[in-house]
Amino acid sequence: METVLLVPVDDSVVFPNMTVTLAIDVGDADRVVLVPRKGDDFAAVGTVANVVERVRLPGGGRAVALEGEYRARIGAASTDASGALRVEVEPHPDDVPVDGRTRELEREYRAVVEELLELRGDDGRVAAFVRSITEPGALADTTGYAPDLTYEQKIDVLETLDVTERLELALKLQRERLAELQVRARIRDDVQSGAEKQQREYFLRKQM
Repeated sequence: METVLLVPVDDSVVFPNMTVTLAIDVGDADRVVLVPRKGDDFAAVGTVANVVERVRLPGGGRAVALEGEYRARIGAASTDASGALRVEVEPHPDDVPVDGRTRELEREYRAVVEELLELRGDDGRVAAFVRSITEPGALADTTGYAPDLTYEQKIDVLETLDVTERLELALKLQRERLAELQVRARIRDDVQSGAEKQQREYFLRKQM
């Protein structure tokens, strides 16, 4: 256990390996834990992050660039002499399961994400990024970048410590997104086909 400065996050979820810049002042802390808020409470799991850069904003404000390192369970909280809230954290780095079920989930997840990206018109860069990830836990965490997932869904992924279970959840969420996009694409194609049909009929009537 170590005790670090708690940084509440209200509108985004930061995962390990993510780099974010937040308009906050962390004093002289070199390491913090980023914890999403769930209503009036905090999530049970946060992301321990290293402070990689301090930035002074126009007007005198401060910001810090943070790099997520690993998940941690949130323990007891206390207030230090400056009034800042510090919490005990229990590090929970990812295991790397090598069983067949995990490998199968990895393959399915990559296939679903690539189909999603194709529907979205990805130029290949995001797909290449996903293909470059070799660890199953980090692969599941790419759901943190998904624009259509809710804040609550991303917290669920963050709080899922078991890597195989996290992949199962991430795959389920991405499949749901894919199904929604496929329905939208079909509706769009049907509307476009209907408009083209009406246009052809109109020109035929004009020529008769």
